[in-house]
Amino acid sequence: MKNKSLKKIFKTIGSMLFGAIGGFGIIMFINNISKNMDVSIFPMLAIMILTFYISITLHELGHFFAFILNGIQIRMLTISIFSFIFDGEKWRLRLNRNNIGVGGIAVPNLTVISNEEEFKKAQKGYANAIIAAPMVTLLLAIIGALLLLINFLKYRIINPYLLIFGGTLLLINMFLFFTCFAKSEAVYGDFSAYSLYKNDDFFAALMMYQYAMFSIDYENTRINNNYLKEILLRGFEERAKDRKTDLFTVSCATTFIDEYLIGIMDELPKSIVYYIDYYYENKNQIIEKQETEQHRLLLLHIAYYFEKEGEHEKAVDIYDSFIKTLSKSPVFDYWKIQGEQIIFKKDNSKYLLDKKNIKPSSIYSVFKQLDGLYHDELILNQMP
Repeated sequence: MKNKSLKKIFKTIGSMLFGAIGGFGIIMFINNISKNMDVSIFPMLAIMILTFYISITLHELGHFFAFILNGIQIRMLTISIFSFIFDGEKWRLRLNRNNIGVGGIAVPNLTVISNEEEFKKAQKGYANAIIAAPMVTLLLAIIGALLLLINFLKYRIINPYLLIFGGTLLLINMFLFFTCFAKSEAVYGDFSAYSLYKNDDFFAALMMYQYAMFSIDYENTRINNNYLKEILLRGFEERAKDRKTDLFTVSCATTFIDEYLIGIMDELPKSIVYYIDYYYENKNQIIEKQETEQHRLLLLHIAYYFEKEGEHEKAVDIYDSFIKTLSKSPVFDYWKIQGEQIIFKKDNSKYLLDKKNIKPSSIYSVFKQLDGLYHDELILNQMP
């Protein structure tokens, strides 16, 4: 535990130093160009910021158009505060005023997948859509490098604005390209996700199935995707036997427990019940080792499962030991209020049935424009 804390401290310090050095370097770069080439700093900053957002936008459009070219309809495209949402007939623009970020996401509109042929076609399409964006980013980096080269070769006196645009385009897109290789317990870059989509049926089925809740017809899409459920349950049975606690196994378990709690499933498969018991018995070690929100979310839903099954003491144990002790945050505060109602029968329904208060996980800020985000929570929040 001590070594783990030290690693976290060193990692934090390293990130801060890296950011400080990078920020200092950018400031020096801007300062030198503005002095040596007699260029105002404000146009320079405007070009750099615009280039950054253009790069992010084109990256996400790479996903967007690749989905479409592979015959997969898009549900939502979000870039920073702008969300473009398709409702089945037309596109609508929504502003995420409280989500002023720099990232984006392209969300496919999952439909019912009935057999292996349809699954393999969708699997290939999703993989192609994932890999398309890094290729766009790499192309933009190459364009930036060519602009720099042309700038140096064509002019005796370097054109400062072309230099700034080309340099920024190169640096930003090289950074974005290398982040596509990221792989950790909680984050999978585009290259890692591409490999998993292409080669791992369980991963592909899980990602597709979880998109169902954001589909246009999310209720029917979710209920009728039995083929995807079969793939997931077969894969989960093996993972449960091996007692895996990776992000995908935990996410799959949470998905099916949630469906049982809200009545989509009449009973849980034996592999899920076995995994619940294993997870509860080893919760201290698992949560200590796995510090992701998803692992805690599973434990929360296990508490709700125990309460539904009449095992109140176990539900209270989870709430008192873990949920109540979570740090203050919009998501964890929501869990505490929800847990009070479901486990301790405290009437928080007025608060919990107001959509603006529903924050089931960190993704709520991205998907809050889609009704599917609230469906399960609104049912859970009516539990006595």
